[in-house]
Amino acid sequence: MKKHPARNKSAYARFASFHQRVGELVAQIEPDGYNILLEDLRKTFRPQGVEVRLVELMAELSCRLRGCLYLENEILTQGMAACATPDDLPGDALARAFIQDFTGPGLIEKLSRYESRLSTEFSRCLRGMQERMARRKRTESTESTAAAALAKRQPCTSVIQ
Repeated sequence: MKKHPARNKSAYARFASFHQRVGELVAQIEPDGYNILLEDLRKTFRPQGVEVRLVELMAELSCRLRGCLYLENEILTQGMAACATPDDLPGDALARAFIQDFTGPGLIEKLSRYESRLSTEFSRCLRGMQERMARRKRTESTESTAAAALAKRQPCTSVIQ
């Protein structure tokens, strides 16, 4: 089902800052993370044809999901630094940071929605990849069964020869 273009554009605009910041954080913290993950996924799925793009997308989405954790940590760390008082316990400062974010910019909630969209898309890609792999396995099995049946048959001889 195709989504309405205006909704796609507004979703993109809503999450563009997260998308950019998550990408920057992942590049800083795990510069080779995407390549390592991509190689692992290639070894696991052994993609063929269109499946190659699915595996690349899964690697990208997985890295962005990991980046959401880094960004959430950064938001809370900055919030704790801004809200902390000298006699605070770490839990108090964290609670104050959550409350400040909840009543203010709502970054954690927005980040959570962005993360949910990434997770949904990753699940879709994974399901698609699993379906393609199962179909490929059935096709290979059918082909090998047909080849084995043909190998067992006696060659036919024709009177015309």
